[in-house]
This record gives sequence, C-alpha cells and structure tokens, in this order.
Amino acid sequence: MKILIKQKSDKKWNLVESNDYGQEIELQKLLAESPEIISINEIRPGAGPLETSIREISLGNSGSLDILAFTALGDIAVIECKLATNTEVRRKVIGQILDYASALWEMTYEELDEQVFAKEHTTLVELIGQRTQQPDWDPDIFRSNVSRNLQIGSFILIIVVNEINEELHQIIRFMNNAGSPSFSLCALEMRRFQHSESEMLVPHVFGIENRSNSKTPSSNLGDRWSEETFFPELEKKNPSTVQVAKDILRWSTQKCESIWWGQGRTMGSFVPIIFHKNKQYYPFAIWTTDSVEIYFQHYLKKP
Repeated sequence: MKILIKQKSDKKWNLVESNDYGQEIELQKLLAESPEIISINEIRPGAGPLETSIREISLGNSGSLDILAFTALGDIAVIECKLATNTEVRRKVIGQILDYASALWEMTYEELDEQVFAKEHTTLVELIGQRTQQPDWDPDIFRSNVSRNLQIGSFILIIVVNEINEELHQIIRFMNNAGSPSFSLCALEMRRFQHSESEMLVPHVFGIENRSNSKTPSSNLGDRWSEETFFPELEKKNPSTVQVAKDILRWSTQKCESIWWGQGRTMGSFVPIIFHKNKQYYPFAIWTTDSVEIYFQHYLKKP
C-alpha cells in the first residue's frame, strides 16, 4: 500500500514511509490507551465506541489477555495483538483468542469485576462512569448487559495485526460464515505510517464482510427491540408464554413510568423503569428466552 501526502502549498506529493511496530507491546499500548480507534460499529453495528480497556487481565489457566474492552452498552471486546513476524499470527492465535473467550464464558459479573479491581484498583462501573461521554449512561443496564453477554458468550473477538495474511483472513471468514456463533470474530489490520513529525494509522477490518446469518434477524444487530420484534421472537421460543409476557408488559405500562427495550443482538428484553426520589429502579427484565430475570443484585445497592 502506498500513501502520498502534500500540503496545499506544496507542488509535489510526498511518499509516506511505513512506520512499523518494534514490538507487539507497542501495538497493545496504542489500542489500550485509545480503544475508540477500533471501529466497533463496523464489526457489530449499534454497539457504540469502546469506552474503557484493561491490559493484561488474568484469566486463570488461559493466561493473560492483551486487552479487555467495553462499550457503554455492555458489549465486551476480547483483543489479542500480534505482529506479522510472529509465527502465532496464523492458526495458533485463533485457538488463543477462543481460549480467552471460553474462560470468560459463563463467568459472573461479580467474578469479572474482581479481576478488573485486582488490575485497576477500581470497579468496572467506576471505570466506565469516569470515561463515558454518554450523559444518560445507566450503570444498572450496563451491569445487566455485561452479565448477559458473559452468560451467552456474546463477545467481540478481535485479532489485531500490523499486516494481515491470507491464511488468517480465510480462517476468520470461514468461522463467521459457516456457522451461527454468538460471538463476532474479525481481524483488524493497524498499519502505521509516518511523514515528518506526523503519524498516521490505517485501520482495516477483515473477516466480517459476508456475515449475514445473525441468529436473530429481527433484532437488526443492535437496534432496540420493540413489541413488534419482541413477541414474534418469544413465540418461536415458547408460544405459551406470549400472553403472560403481554400481560406483564401491559401491567408495567400502567404502573411504571417507562419501559426500557434492550439492544441485544441474539436475545431481546424489556425492563419496566420506576422513578422514586430522582432515582431509577429496574425491578425485573422479561427476555425472549421465555425467562424472567429479577435484579436482586441491584436491589442491594439502592434503598
């Protein structure tokens, strides 16, 4: 790839020189300090930007993950960095990132929060609260979404490389198109260039271009659920529960100030919201998996 640059006052174009990474830790540090560089919406539409990241978080026998990052909605990104010169950048890195994902799968929110606290000396909610730019960000909804993503293994798996190779690209394309996993898997090429005192990054996502087999087309990959999309999906799971869920929704609409509709890609939900003394309360969630989730963990934190 050639990149040319010139100032408006210049007559000729200047070739921008490639500025490769000396070590993988350079690439890791760059992304950890600026996780918003990663275009998560390109990988998972509707997810929003990555708000915070934790480097070298321990996952027990699986080892230490390069970067674990989160969006304000509770999407979880598992990021592993490799340089093209590393022989693991081909097949081995696929097994490595799946190993990290399996270690996170079915972990409770509290278990993950303990790992975050051990590394950052603060909680995950406090980290997001300090860094998010969203004025209406709600920690309870964030916790609920992180917890749900952990339970179903809905992760964004990203292998970051300075230069993609065809073998890695082909493996990722196969995994995304031959099945229907809860996770999203891609490679992110982060080529770096320099001209004079200026540095340039050229991010390019590989492996998701033909993915069209989402488990839940009605959820539109991150758009908010609604009555029109929620109840047909629930009927597929268990038709006998549809009327019960409708009764609960009608009761909630009458008794509560508002209803929050989830943005899950594989499962839908709605949560009644009660306002009391300028605080929001979320008593329970109804899911398209024909289940009711009662938020006892949140009751502990509010009067």
